[in-house]
Amino acid sequence: MQFGMLYEMETPRPWNKRSEFNVYHEALAQIELADRVGFDYVWEVEHHFLEEYSHSSAPEVFYGAVSQRTKNIRIAHGVRLLPHRFNHPIKVAEQAAVLDILSNGRMDLGTGRSTTAQELDGFGVDYDRTRLEVREALDVIVKAWTEEILEYKGETIEIPARMVVPKPIQEPHPPMWMACVAPDSYEMAADRGLGVLSFSFNWEGVQASIEAYRKACPKRSDQVVKVVNERFAGLVICHVAESKEEEAVGIDGARWFLHNIAKLFEPLMVKNELYSYEYLRRLFDLEADANDLSDAELKAHPMVVVGNPDEVNRKLEYFHDSGLDQIIFFKQAGRIPHQNIMRSIERIGKYVIPHYAPHKATAIEVAS
Repeated sequence: MQFGMLYEMETPRPWNKRSEFNVYHEALAQIELADRVGFDYVWEVEHHFLEEYSHSSAPEVFYGAVSQRTKNIRIAHGVRLLPHRFNHPIKVAEQAAVLDILSNGRMDLGTGRSTTAQELDGFGVDYDRTRLEVREALDVIVKAWTEEILEYKGETIEIPARMVVPKPIQEPHPPMWMACVAPDSYEMAADRGLGVLSFSFNWEGVQASIEAYRKACPKRSDQVVKVVNERFAGLVICHVAESKEEEAVGIDGARWFLHNIAKLFEPLMVKNELYSYEYLRRLFDLEADANDLSDAELKAHPMVVVGNPDEVNRKLEYFHDSGLDQIIFFKQAGRIPHQNIMRSIERIGKYVIPHYAPHKATAIEVAS
């Protein structure tokens, strides 16, 4: 099982002139440390207009800095938004190829379509076209990377014959993934040959999705990639502590995150009933708003992994035994201070990663 970290660039109010500066530069320091202690992946989102929850609107810029400050960790988009009003697929292909070059072949491309009205309406995206636009964008990106001359005529986009440069270092192209939330999206990812980025916080649902994905992979009928990626990655909120005071800080971060992520879906529920309250309750596996739950109730949540190193490892065994290929830790949650995050990363490198990858223990000791 591999280990990654996800960044939203969360910037809770109250703000000052240095708030975003601090969030970005602290993230760089955290990722540098994660690279040294043996993390396999760093993932960063692309979001727009989601004040406080995510100030990560230009991951391709941030990752240029990450590529020069790290040596081993894979640099992965989780995800680039592919409806055409967000990003033209040629630009996505070009920017990803440059990142692959700068990182010496460490780039993975996760893809998605957005699930917030704030973003979709802000860019004037037609909800009914998003899946088709994403499907055709995937075609364009793979062709731009692998064919000398790209020419494409689809239902949503036409591109005259052009040479797209540069090409990525990885051949035939970098690994590709798909963000999955809706129940049918897991089988869609399998059908296309894409790895799964599961952003559900309902562990029973994730387990069922792993099974559905594995069953669908051999029946693939709409492969878009040249090299199939059949890995399944799941997200948890994780904070490794060595005192009850530090543990409480991690629980508060989880509470802030779960409360605010649920709020992001509400405009879509009101606008066109894409999501119901019951659907959200199942998605996040919460009986009440996170703000109304006790510390003990939040700590008991299957995908809130907060506690001392032994508690964390015991909880992670469930994910390992269920066949999760990668567990992605959400670290920069809410108002968890930077130094607490750094200590948690160090403890993951010392106590967690060697538990699942003993061969990394010596390298981690040397790095520390």
